Amino acid sequence: MSALDLPLLASLGDREIERFRRDGFVVFERVLSEERVAALRERFPKLFAGTFDTGVYPDEWYWREGMSLPDVTRHMANAWKADLSIARLALSADIGRAASLLTGWSGTRLGQDTIWWKAPRTKPIALHQDSSFMDFLDPPATVTCWVTLDDTHRDVGTLEYVPGSHLWPLTALPEQFHGQDDYRAQMRVAAAAAGQQAPDPVYIEVPAGSVVFHAGEAWHGSGPNVTGDRMRRSIGIHMVPEHACFSDRPGGYIYRRYQLTGDSRLDDSFFPVLWSRDGRRTGWIDGYCQTGRRLAPPEPSNG
Repeated sequence: MSALDLPLLASLGDREIERFRRDGFVVFERVLSEERVAALRERFPKLFAGTFDTGVYPDEWYWREGMSLPDVTRHMANAWKADLSIARLALSADIGRAASLLTGWSGTRLGQDTIWWKAPRTKPIALHQDSSFMDFLDPPATVTCWVTLDDTHRDVGTLEYVPGSHLWPLTALPEQFHGQDDYRAQMRVAAAAAGQQAPDPVYIEVPAGSVVFHAGEAWHGSGPNVTGDRMRRSIGIHMVPEHACFSDRPGGYIYRRYQLTGDSRLDDSFFPVLWSRDGRRTGWIDGYCQTGRRLAPPEPSNG
């Protein structure tokens, strides 16, 4: 099976682009079918139990059964390297194209994916800006596609956004990311520094299978799941500009390991091109989605 086609994203037009650039985020409901949502949900317990299609570990893996606290949000990064169902979503050309149109970039690379599993009675995630994590790149920019795998509600800890906050200055990483009681604290500090009164966040309450694109500078996070029986499972796909490269600044505690010696370019082996205006897309993607092996595409025949 190849990377997912998501034709509903083809309807993206000037109205959605204007909303994204005004608010810092835009919502598309019911982009994934119920069957695709169910297939992705099915992978979560297997991933966190350490059952990987490819035999390759994700780059980050927080929360282990019997070892980790039960009230923290479960989190995994670059599960596309471990699980082919996740890979088919994270490597979608339609998601890359939509991100390029919204940002005005000439093309997009996959920076990383993130798996979020907010089980019942789990703590909040501090409001933050995704691009604060990207100082190891030039430009330090990202755009995220957040995919809901459950119907989302504020009492289950859905994502919340601060409209217009993508126009505020970029700030440092939050001192505490998981479990902070006042999870909006750093956002209020950033608002004051920007000369703004901190607005009320917007809760994303949408059906499973919906997606939200948000700018890397937009303040967002999630409150606690205060329910006793409902899950909030989601996948974030974080993309960077096609022509981004490694910076001379320190940082990138995991992703700097994928920098080739003496070369600032992002290598397609680790940061594949999802979509580009000139038609470029990393050649091994569809084969990998079927086999779990990143093989060079065959040379064109001369005969």
